[in-house]
This record gives sequence, structure tokens and C-alpha cells, in this order.
Amino acid sequence: MTSYWRQDAPSNLVELAVGKCLIAEMDQDRWTTLAELTGTKDQTHKHPRLLRALRFGDDDYDGHVYEMVPIILGAEVTWGEPYSSQDVQTRFPRLAMVADFIDLPAWLALNEPDLYERLLSDDGNQATLPDGTVLSQAEAIAVRLGVAEMRRQVERIRRDYASDPEAAIGQAKELIESTCKTILDITGDSDEKHDVPALVKQTLLHLGLDPSQVTSGPDERAAKRLLGGVASILTGAAELRNARGTGHGRSGAELVNPSVARMAVGVVLPAVIFLIESWEALVAMPSEPPLADSVPVIAARIGGTLRHETYGEGQVLNSEATRHGTVVSVDFGPRIGKRRVLIHGK
Repeated sequence: MTSYWRQDAPSNLVELAVGKCLIAEMDQDRWTTLAELTGTKDQTHKHPRLLRALRFGDDDYDGHVYEMVPIILGAEVTWGEPYSSQDVQTRFPRLAMVADFIDLPAWLALNEPDLYERLLSDDGNQATLPDGTVLSQAEAIAVRLGVAEMRRQVERIRRDYASDPEAAIGQAKELIESTCKTILDITGDSDEKHDVPALVKQTLLHLGLDPSQVTSGPDERAAKRLLGGVASILTGAAELRNARGTGHGRSGAELVNPSVARMAVGVVLPAVIFLIESWEALVAMPSEPPLADSVPVIAARIGGTLRHETYGEGQVLNSEATRHGTVVSVDFGPRIGKRRVLIHGK
């Protein structure tokens, strides 16, 4: 079985994973071999502390390992500088070589299963996962609105996208329903008896985005087509879920074509983001929360990952309940380090 790097794998978590494995597995001979393999003999052997700290078991060894990680991986940016928006194998040209040398997938599966799940996939179809920007934006929206169910639905889409397309379509449909009900509930304009097509219609009318509400003008025809497309995407995904997705127990029904599942989920996410952003603009809500109120998107499970508005994704080390929320210690990787984050509410 081959493991594939997820398209949305965060670079800081890749560095964290590689660093953890190097710290656990490397001795001086293996460092020498890895240096020759990656062409980093000078940086490795001339490092003032790396091998010496290893030899004497000094406390600063871990930090020096993390300093070497981007060098070994062939990163073009210098330590402390942010990465541009690229997939991890472009950012780290020697990632595959290093991961193979240290048996990184196997080590993560045995020692850091949550990191493995976040960074790697057993299915090559994962390479076509909706890019991390769209997923992250959908997660951030759920945080701004404080709707835990929306957060769970986005994370389940991330989990099931390649391995269980029927479940991913089901979660996409539930996300549409949660989005519409959230917008209408907040305004007191909800009807729980509506099915999804009716909810979508009511939401578009409420936001002034129904094609029938487009006023005359030079762009009227194009605007009507685009808005009609949004409605078709959202209702079509719900109909696909009813026919092939989870939730209705259609035993014996032909499994949905994986490419259709990827297409459906891939277009639903931007459409949902469009609805929420339109609603926020309508009610003049701030698009970003104040930094002090930044909270993670993914549940704070020890060993799992969470997303912070400023620091990105990190691995949860521990948590402690307080009167004012849960304080979570998170390792955001060597470039950011460990931070404590206060999560308000559940």
C-alpha cells in the first residue's frame, strides 16, 4: 500500500512530523548517510551543535534537529520566513527522498496516527481534494458563526472525500442545510419543515440573490445565469445525496462515481462560502474576528490537530478546563513553536 501526501497538508505540520521522526530514529551514522543522500554534508557536519548535542544527549538537540529539517528537505526559503501557497512536495523538493529514508509513513502510523491522518492518505484520489484554502475558509466561517455542526461537517468532508464518496456527499448536503438554517434562524426567518431545495430558495430570496430579484442592467443576463447556477449546484448536490449518498439506506444502489463525488463536493464548498459571505455583508458582520478571540476550528483532541486563525494548524499536546473555557497547548511546528490557546465554549 502506498501513502500519498495530502494536497492540503500544512507545511508546518510536515516539518513537525519529519522532525519528530528524526529525533526518535537518528544516530550519528544515519545522520551521515542522510547528509550524503541529500547533499547537506557541510550543513550537517559543520553545524556547531547538532551532532555534539546528539552525542552527549544535550537538551538542545531537538531544537537543532528542527533547524535542519527545512535544509534537509530542500526548502528554498530561509528559517523563519513564511512559505508561499504551494503543495508540500513543491515546497520541499527532497520530501519524498527523506520520507523514504526514515520510513516516515510507517513511523507516523505507529507513533503519531493523528498526524499521519492529517498529512497522508492511503488513496491516490486524495490528490484531488478541494484545495486547503477552500476547506480552511469553510472551517473559518463555521468558527465565526459559532456553529459546531458546520465545523464537524467540513472536517468529515475532509476525512471522507477520497475513501467514502457517498459519506462526503451526505456531509455536503448536511452542510448546505446547516448553512441555510443558520442564516434563516439568525434572522428569525426559518421554517423547519422546508426540504433542502425550498431552504435554498428561501435563503437566496432572503439574501436578494434569487435570479428573479436581479434588476435590469447590462449584466442582468449573466447575473441571472450565475445565481441560477448557485441554486442548481446546491439543490443538485442534495438530490445526489438522496439518490446515492448516506442517510437514506438505499441498499443495493450503485455506488456513486468517485469523480462525480469530487465534483459535487468541490463546487458545494465555494457556493456555501458565497452564501455566508453575502449574508455577512448584508448584516455588516466583520469578516474576521479580533485576534484575541481567534479560536481553533478542529476539536481540541489530544494528539489531534486544530486550526488557529493566526498560526494555522498544530498538534494538540494537552488541554485544561477553566471557568472561561479550555486552555489548549498546541505545537504549531518549529517555525512557530508551542502556544497556549483559549477556546471559548464547547
